[in-house]
Amino acid sequence: MVTGSKTFGEKTSPFLVIFSDLDGTLLDEQTYSWKDAEQALNECKRRGVPIVLVTSKTRAELEVISVQLGLDDPYITENGGGVFFPKTKFPIAPPGAESVDSLWRWSLGVPHRALRSALREIADEAHCNIIGLSDMRPEEIASLTGLDLELARRAAKREFDAPFLIYDEDKEQEFRVSKAAQERGLMVSKGGRFFHLHGKSDKGTATKKLIIWYRNMGQDILSLGIGDSENDFPMLQAVDQAVFVGDPAKLGNVGIQFPRLIITKQRGPKGWNEGVMNFLKTQGGIH
Repeated sequence: MVTGSKTFGEKTSPFLVIFSDLDGTLLDEQTYSWKDAEQALNECKRRGVPIVLVTSKTRAELEVISVQLGLDDPYITENGGGVFFPKTKFPIAPPGAESVDSLWRWSLGVPHRALRSALREIADEAHCNIIGLSDMRPEEIASLTGLDLELARRAAKREFDAPFLIYDEDKEQEFRVSKAAQERGLMVSKGGRFFHLHGKSDKGTATKKLIIWYRNMGQDILSLGIGDSENDFPMLQAVDQAVFVGDPAKLGNVGIQFPRLIITKQRGPKGWNEGVMNFLKTQGGIH
């Protein structure tokens, strides 16, 4: 099977793979444009470097966004709940994958129906005014996120993750909600706009599983992870090199967990372009 200019399964040293968040990272947080990252995006395509999208977005959203970006690589949805492989590029199912329409899927997360039920219980137990994204009308989602109505509808098609808002949010409420989730064997992570209730699989767990899959296919992997938010930290810990394109204040003291962390001078897709081009120049031989 051919991926870009390299034969997939043929040993190369190293085989570069990029794991990237979307909102606030590859996509502008307000406009959802990737224009400022086009140089690096096109260079990755030219060199056959996979760009694995690792996001809190749904499969329904990624089916559209992947086409818009011109990507046919695997992608990770809903904070690590699902890993998907386009059958057009991967006609043979990865070990343990199931068939879902035109994709192979690894299901790593807790089904959304169970999460939605748990979220109601957590709201009562923690005495918090919580609203789940799936309980919002598409117009409300569009207003909160800046998405058009079609993508807002796709954003509500959750499989493994339950985004929510806490009204009158404060640290004490966040603590109570997280504690109630942990008592149910669940986790709460914080993205750019929403909190997310999900199972123990996170962006890092799914990223590690995909790196192992690449290695088992015969590749000597060198991985780069790029993110901008707290829920990206597990992914950034799972890769060989980590780039942060968000507000450095979000890192707090967590930066000590990333001895090789690079904080770009620019934010969002401009920072993405900066970080990826530097990675390709230092590891991929671009002059």
